[in-house]
Amino acid sequence: YTSEIENFSIPVIEKEATENDILSGNFDGAIIATGSKPIIPPIEGLKEYLWAEILKDENMFSNKKVVIIGGGLIGIEIAHKLVKNNNEVIVVEMLGEIARGMEMIEKAITLKSLKNENTKILLNTKVVRIDENKVFVEGETNDVIEDVDHIVLSVGMRSYNPLSSKLNGKIPVYIVGDAKEVGKAQDAIRDAFETASKI
Repeated sequence: YTSEIENFSIPVIEKEATENDILSGNFDGAIIATGSKPIIPPIEGLKEYLWAEILKDENMFSNKKVVIIGGGLIGIEIAHKLVKNNNEVIVVEMLGEIARGMEMIEKAITLKSLKNENTKILLNTKVVRIDENKVFVEGETNDVIEDVDHIVLSVGMRSYNPLSSKLNGKIPVYIVGDAKEVGKAQDAIRDAFETASKI
């Protein structure tokens, strides 16, 4: 994609687009592809947290105690990478199932690996309060997890689309990918391609 942008001399402006930028008279329409942002649950005392950005190698750490809030596909992928980097991981999931949406064989291999690393997984349990390095959980498990170094949020994503309502009726607007509906990467790419092909 980077090569194609360069080959076709497509200008890239590296700044957050504003309503005034789009309505400057230089554009005939706008494709909104602003993606999604993580959902932040209303947990008392939740101030500092990480999310999926720690999957990048440059953000990874080791020898820490980590609580992951949310045991869906992304939460379990994060847990797997953390334990492979010598971290102690506790996953707290509100539902009775983890790794929802993960392909069956990958799920079996990943969960076996987590079990072998003695990863603690709390099902039907939610985080109700955080007090500095203590995490209070309630549900199937009522406990206080102490000496926590990091909290990782993985409770889902929400569409991030700050511009379409401001541009509506002023310029043709096309919303694609997670900005329209949170989904998988291949769905976002297909949506963007099909939309661009029709313009």
